[in-house]
Amino acid sequence: MTLRRRALIASGTGLGVIILGLILVITTFLSVSHSQSKINDLLSPASQMADSLLLGQTAASGDLSDYVLTGNETPLAGYQSSISTTNVMTDNLYELLGTDYPELTALVESSAAAQRAWVSADAEPTLEAMADGRQPKAARSTNKARAWETFDSMIAATTALQNEIDVQRTQASNELAGSARTLGFLLIFGGLLLVAGFVSYFIYFQRWVIFPLMDIRKDLQLSTRDPMHTHPIEPVGPPELASLAKDAELLRRQLVSEIDEASAARKGLTQDAPLVAAIRNEMQVNSSLHCPGIAIAGLAATAEGVLAGDYWDYIPLSDTQVALMIADVSGHGPAASVVALRIRAIIRTALSKGLTLIDAVELAAESTKNDDTFVTALLILVDVEANELHWLNAGHPPGIGITHDKELFNLETTGPLISSLGGEWEVRTHPFTPGDLVLGVTDGFLEGQGAHSATVETQAVIRLLRGLDAPVRQNPAEIVERLVAHIREISPRWHTDDVTVVALSRLG
Repeated sequence: MTLRRRALIASGTGLGVIILGLILVITTFLSVSHSQSKINDLLSPASQMADSLLLGQTAASGDLSDYVLTGNETPLAGYQSSISTTNVMTDNLYELLGTDYPELTALVESSAAAQRAWVSADAEPTLEAMADGRQPKAARSTNKARAWETFDSMIAATTALQNEIDVQRTQASNELAGSARTLGFLLIFGGLLLVAGFVSYFIYFQRWVIFPLMDIRKDLQLSTRDPMHTHPIEPVGPPELASLAKDAELLRRQLVSEIDEASAARKGLTQDAPLVAAIRNEMQVNSSLHCPGIAIAGLAATAEGVLAGDYWDYIPLSDTQVALMIADVSGHGPAASVVALRIRAIIRTALSKGLTLIDAVELAAESTKNDDTFVTALLILVDVEANELHWLNAGHPPGIGITHDKELFNLETTGPLISSLGGEWEVRTHPFTPGDLVLGVTDGFLEGQGAHSATVETQAVIRLLRGLDAPVRQNPAEIVERLVAHIREISPRWHTDDVTVVALSRLG
């Protein structure tokens, strides 16, 4: 099964479970909200109104009796107020319960009917007798058996209403508690399910992706460590990663084939052209030399065969000074390489003997009096102790400097080409502190390599350098590889000219 299909199935299953869980949680939450609303907005107010109704009816009977006994108008006013209160409570209960609770509405109607019966059988005759001044008759009326029966019926009906409201409120409270427990269970279960889902996803992600990638990476590392890259890269994991491993294996096989061809070519060169091989070896940079606080890396690619007119070199002068040289001899092939070898030897020897950059260039120009060729060169001297960079540019493409805070400075031309015509050169200086970087290239790196002009490509290189993080700016080998990869990707004619690029970083 493909990784994409596995991801879709896992995502679809997880989404379905989440949607189902949300539906259950929302349904339970609505049930909780309905029960809570039923209790707070209806049953609790109804219970309070029923209590007030019962108290009003009881108070009305008491006030009526007091009025008969004393003839005082105060109990009469209390009776009238109590009857008014009971009527208001009855109306409020009707309005509150409406048609949604017919059983409670019927009990409210029974209580109201019982109250009307009591008023008709007891209160009205008694009040009429008192109004006529016949207190004994009023006393007999209020103590009749019919009066007591209607009063008991009224209290019983209101008490039944009160009890039924309490029963329904208890049921609603139980429903609320049950729904709350269900909601809590769903939330706990959902949380556990979510944790289990994440754990399962993590386990299967490692099994489907991480472990196959680790196996492929292990094969790649073993193949890289082997100078001949003979360790095969096995296709493992889901189809996508297996295809990636197959592509890597195909690349490894092509690389091995090219290595074999290059090895055979070098052997043939050593056997059949020892002089060319000796020149080529002599032009190689000794990577074992170094200067504390400085990191240097470079690349020289030839346009024809194995000998180039481009080259780069660096000479540690002391524990605090190092010299860097990038040069480009006109022409290609062995003739240009011989001139390059001579110029390199003169400048290297002069600088090693303590001569200045100008002295070294003048000696090199003196050696070209009988040559038809000319040389462009960029000489850089870095003084770690003084935190300075000195340069001499003899008609060479300007070097590019980037400070630790990504400010740009150029190592522009300071004199003419090195040729039989001679000339005058000057040395210029720029601060060079930890975190700074300087890049030197030959014209073959920028000119004619793609659809863009050298100026446009130079700006692209500057943007690339400014976009590098500080750790990368202190890794010149990585910088050179990125720049070469950039140029080669856009270059349809990489081998039309000798190409040299070198980076020097001031370590922090």
